[in-house]
Amino acid sequence: MLRWLHAKVNIISAVDVTSLASRGVDQLLLRQRGEELQRICDEILAQRPSAINGQPSHKSQKGHRGQRNGSAQKESGWLLACLFVVGLTLPYYVCVSYRSWFVDEGFAIYRNPDAKGETALMQVLRNDFWGTSLNPPEGYITHKSWRPLITLMYAAEWLLCARYGFQGMEMQPMRFISCVVHSLNSALVLLALRLASLPLGWSCLGASMFAAHPIHIENIVYLVGRADALSTTFYLLALITYQALALKRQTVSIRCYILLATLNVLSGLCKEPGFTALFYIFCVETSLQWDTLPERQGPGLNLGKELAFRCRWRDVSMLLGLFVVLAALRTWYVGGTDAGFGYVDTPIKYQDARTYGTEAKALLVRTLSYLFQHAYYAKILVLPWNQSWDYSFESLPMLTVLEDLRLQLILAAYLAISATATAALRLRRQAPALLLGLGLIVVPFVPMSNLFFLVGTTIGERLLYPLTVGWALVLAGLGFQSHGTRMGGCLKWASISLLVIYIVNSNIRMSHWKSPAILFMKDAEHWHRSVKVLHAKASELQAKGDLVEALEHYQRSLDIFDDQAITDYCIARILINLGRFQEAYQRFDKILNGHGIGLHDGNDFLWMTDLGYLMVRLGSDAQGANYLQEGLRRMPYSSYAWNALGVAQGRQGQLREALESLSQGLQVEPENPVIWSNMATIYAFGQAPEQASQALREALRLNATHPAVAHNVQALSGGAQEPILDLFIPPPGRGGR
Repeated sequence: MLRWLHAKVNIISAVDVTSLASRGVDQLLLRQRGEELQRICDEILAQRPSAINGQPSHKSQKGHRGQRNGSAQKESGWLLACLFVVGLTLPYYVCVSYRSWFVDEGFAIYRNPDAKGETALMQVLRNDFWGTSLNPPEGYITHKSWRPLITLMYAAEWLLCARYGFQGMEMQPMRFISCVVHSLNSALVLLALRLASLPLGWSCLGASMFAAHPIHIENIVYLVGRADALSTTFYLLALITYQALALKRQTVSIRCYILLATLNVLSGLCKEPGFTALFYIFCVETSLQWDTLPERQGPGLNLGKELAFRCRWRDVSMLLGLFVVLAALRTWYVGGTDAGFGYVDTPIKYQDARTYGTEAKALLVRTLSYLFQHAYYAKILVLPWNQSWDYSFESLPMLTVLEDLRLQLILAAYLAISATATAALRLRRQAPALLLGLGLIVVPFVPMSNLFFLVGTTIGERLLYPLTVGWALVLAGLGFQSHGTRMGGCLKWASISLLVIYIVNSNIRMSHWKSPAILFMKDAEHWHRSVKVLHAKASELQAKGDLVEALEHYQRSLDIFDDQAITDYCIARILINLGRFQEAYQRFDKILNGHGIGLHDGNDFLWMTDLGYLMVRLGSDAQGANYLQEGLRRMPYSSYAWNALGVAQGRQGQLREALESLSQGLQVEPENPVIWSNMATIYAFGQAPEQASQALREALRLNATHPAVAHNVQALSGGAQEPILDLFIPPPGRGGR
């Protein structure tokens, strides 16, 4: 029987594939099936028992030993590949030594009570990722970014840091956990590639591309980016569950559906695209409902039974139903999908007929510009270069005409996707990795494409994290399919070269994230048309005390987009420190006359306290006191604002209120000689010489050479001069703070 089967296999291998091609039979698939059958027969013949006494023959014993050795080699090969892939992530652990907070980590973590374990669990579930209620009060907005699993994870880490002595260094153990998540994902990608029937070599190469991809640096160092990484962890587990328990089986158990739905929910509770995991598997299942070959008879063999229709519509319907229910529940819970984002972050949305004359022209601009964003995402997915922490307004200028040469990138990206889709559907049986990879590129991208939901960024590198899994699957699948051909050899060496580029660029990019100063300065070298990048560089120059150059970069940012209140405020603050008070007032006047983008209820204390200080400096004490009181009511931890309020009240004869304000300033900064000197003056005005003398002695102790202190010593010691009330304002920090 075995020899007869072996003969039939030889017939299949030698069949005239040209004649079969005319009957609609795929030549490559037929020959692959024949080679597989012949290999199986060879293995069976090698293990055939002896016909003499039922004992294994010498050849059979050698075959069993070979099998054991082969199994051991496979296990050791898998282990070495896993160690290699995870080893590529180890250089990223250097970020554990970085002791700076970056960009929005303040809003998400260290200034967010939810992320510090200070909020009740039920309230955390009612707040968005930034700590704002999903049903915000008037004056506040929510971006509907509901990621409670990540917020609770932050809270647990923050509390553990407090317990084990890491106060003030919380970012370090938190970044260690982000590194571990990425290492785990790299190992899971390797497993997913192996389950996609790819050889170990191409699986290792694909997983290495994922592990070393430069895009992931933002997900590792920038703690906000962990949401995408952990969401991808559960997404990968859903994919692996599907591959192991459903892909090659005729029926799927209800337990498998429950597990897939659970992983889908966990992924979505980390980041919104995670809710597409079930839809992704639905798309793969739907694509596999039709086989590659029709049911036909060949000479000497029957292809119909081998390639029977794969009827699993029940499974497809179950997957789609679960996805719709879970997505609808999430949308209902957060109150819909509408979210408010500013012009600088999402400029394409605001391109309308008022700008371009007609709605048709505005629609063309919006369409082309969104398509270019998609193409640029594809570009940095394959080869990221000169990355940026923020792609704000004018980093990618609008496409306004069909003659724009950047349309070529759009065509290239969509043609590449179309070609890959064609190959993936044609080879979905023998090369499932292509179909799985293409789905992982397209499906998670849909929520971030701005086609159905507004995303709060022009380009977000960290959003590409799950898509790089798909890129690894597609690249490894193409490499395996072209194995043994000239194109296959070229693709192999091109992939290895690309991996080397990834490794070098990712470690360079990691060095950029060592501190905000380095990051903002490096990005400004290449993204000098990005509004927020220029603003960030100016804030670093301001923090270093280089006020003149900071002023120049703030102005360059305004030259690109003038309606930025936060930038105007920073300029006003610098002008105050430079003593150019009238120019500073003009900036505040501009803000109050309609140019208020960037200022809101969460940061309006900035302009209120500084404008109040400026008004007192210019002699408008009553108006300045009003602004100062409003600003201090929102944020009471400003010693120079309390001092300015006390000065304004003292000048108006409100001595008791002035003493209260100065006392509040001393609670914020008890070692400030100017506040003590002003308090001595107020006591003197109130005919309290003993208290005035005590306050003056404290001022002398702190700084006897300060001009105001020295003046008041002479005035209160019987001199002819009147004591004075002095103002001070510290040099501006980052962003004017």
